[in-house]
Amino acid sequence: MTELLVVVPLKPGAADRVRELLAEGPPFELEDTAFHRHAVHVTDREAIFLFEGTAESTTLVLPAEDPALLEAAAAWREVIAEKPRIARLAFSWERPPSAEDLSFEPTPGPGDSDGGELYAP
Repeated sequence: MTELLVVVPLKPGAADRVRELLAEGPPFELEDTAFHRHAVHVTDREAIFLFEGTAESTTLVLPAEDPALLEAAAAWREVIAEKPRIARLAFSWERPPSAEDLSFEPTPGPGDSDGGELYAP
């Protein structure tokens, strides 16, 4: 999975309005995109948009003439303090799988799952 993080600086006191805008959902259908996951985090000073997908899907391309997108852009203009920025990954950590979750036993073959013999004597 690849991530695209967009940091949007907010005007002072705009966080509540941003939450209202986010409650309306995105101005496009997420199902129509190549993303696998999308989330938005809000602080007092910024909104952080996270888009996750395959390497090919982490480019956000939206039709500029879409009326819903233009309406959303106008609403967001009132809360954005300055130009959004792309955040680049600088560090990542992931817990390795537990040894309890690993098995070196053979995978069951045909006949094993139903308890019967594959070939009757």
